[in-house]
Amino acid sequence: MNLKIMPARPAADCEKDYDREPWLKFARRIIRNPYVKQFLAQRDGRKCAWCGGDITDDGGVHHTTYAHSCAYAGIIEVRQQTVQRHAKKRMAPDCERCRADSQARFDACMSKLVLVHHLCNKEISEQHP
Repeated sequence: MNLKIMPARPAADCEKDYDREPWLKFARRIIRNPYVKQFLAQRDGRKCAWCGGDITDDGGVHHTTYAHSCAYAGIIEVRQQTVQRHAKKRMAPDCERCRADSQARFDACMSKLVLVHHLCNKEISEQHP
């Protein structure tokens, strides 16, 4: 277990320190962006930051801190198909265009995210509610 990736403060504590929408884009919506998952997988060599094992599926995005907000205005629609709702779409920050516009701004967000197994993410959240 890599305890360094545990957030020091829970999301609920950090939320009050930021404007709501930019914070939500980083803290809740960025995990839906497939570009972010692809970037993290490539950066981290498809290794889980929690257990060190290989990630064979798309993995889950884990926040090492929630003390940050999205500074890019762009958003995209991401398809999140469910059994009942085949055309379900959700909003996510447009991280790909953010990176093209400002590598430093993109890096500021990515430095606070890692890729983990979905079960590892669940284990982390149970240890740090």
